[in-house]
Amino acid sequence: MISMDLIHADNLKPDQLMLGDLIKIGDDIVEIIFIESDSTGDNYDIQTENEFGEREVMQFAYTDLIPLYVFIDYDE
Repeated sequence: MISMDLIHADNLKPDQLMLGDLIKIGDDIVEIIFIESDSTGDNYDIQTENEFGEREVMQFAYTDLIPLYVFIDYDE
């Protein structure tokens, strides 16, 4: 049987994130489904989706650090 745990892997700036990454916003872990920077590269709009399919767009400055989470699987 395979057991998977969600762990904090790193804190990344918005330009280091990719589609499909799991990030922590408030108390929720959400998946990134869209990333776009403005023309100056100073601000990033990131659209996320939670496990219930609810979507939200948030704006981050290029200097913000965002907690990245990953699944680790353990063979039992």
